[in-house]
Amino acid sequence: MTIEEMRALLQQSLKPKRYEHSLRVYETALQMAKHYHAEEQKVALAALLHDCGRQVSKEASAAKAEELGIAVDAVEKAQPILLHAKLGVYYAVHKYGVSPDDREVLDAIRYHSTGTADMTETAKIVFLADLIEPGRDFAGVEDIREASWQDLDRGMLLSYDNTIRYLLEDGLLIHPDAIAGYNQLAAKYLMAHNEQNKSEKNKKKN
Repeated sequence: MTIEEMRALLQQSLKPKRYEHSLRVYETALQMAKHYHAEEQKVALAALLHDCGRQVSKEASAAKAEELGIAVDAVEKAQPILLHAKLGVYYAVHKYGVSPDDREVLDAIRYHSTGTADMTETAKIVFLADLIEPGRDFAGVEDIREASWQDLDRGMLLSYDNTIRYLLEDGLLIHPDAIAGYNQLAAKYLMAHNEQNKSEKNKKKN
């Protein structure tokens, strides 16, 4: 199935606003792929289809996941909106013809909402494009936009921080994958900061 055919099928399957959002994510992700010299074809597929699981309503997603044999964890059971990512993986394969062996594309769809540790470049680009596409307008988005064009990991860390704060303020659950992704990047920057401080102290001693 070509990208054009996928777009036509996606338009039939999603509500207009969700489809328009998907196109903005697709366009933003492709711009980021060019900027970071990433594999554009995989980014294009994952970005276009990242929300294809939204063809199932939030209210029906848990039942649909059970019907399809998709595992549902405790956080997803409490906040079923998260299940659209797992459903998206299923539909990407069974409806849009993505190879079940294309883990790079499928994992980008799978983790575009929560993030996780050890994300691929494709997954990071799709995750960030979903947050910074031109239609997004929330507190902190401009900082995330700026960081995302400078360094993917810095953009990811700011995104985790913003999302986790939002979830805590609203009394919502934080998925373990998001915590794992945040901790990995926070540790990376903390270690770099500590090494820089150590280096500066050594210079002063000398």
